[in-house]
Amino acid sequence: MSESAATSPFPQDWETLAVHDWDGDTELIVDLAEALDELSTDDIPVLDEHVDAEALCNGLQAVGGRQFTEVRFSVDAHEVRIRQDGAIEAQRQLHSA
Repeated sequence: MSESAATSPFPQDWETLAVHDWDGDTELIVDLAEALDELSTDDIPVLDEHVDAEALCNGLQAVGGRQFTEVRFSVDAHEVRIRQDGAIEAQRQLHSA
């Protein structure tokens, strides 16, 4: 693979905003809200506008026998993903609807 293909100049690379510690004292929702605050241009909290917080936590923590490997949703001009390992990441969307 050429060097130019390995290091893409396009803004589709994922940026890690935070990493949630599943064994720590801070809840995922708190880490997520702080990460989203960095992305949002609004003056009001945006978490409830973009994701069902309870379903998110239950899915990533295998509540009820189901477990997701990641959850994705849009915030402003970014796509956000939360991975099973606790990584909260964002990438700028090339075009928004």
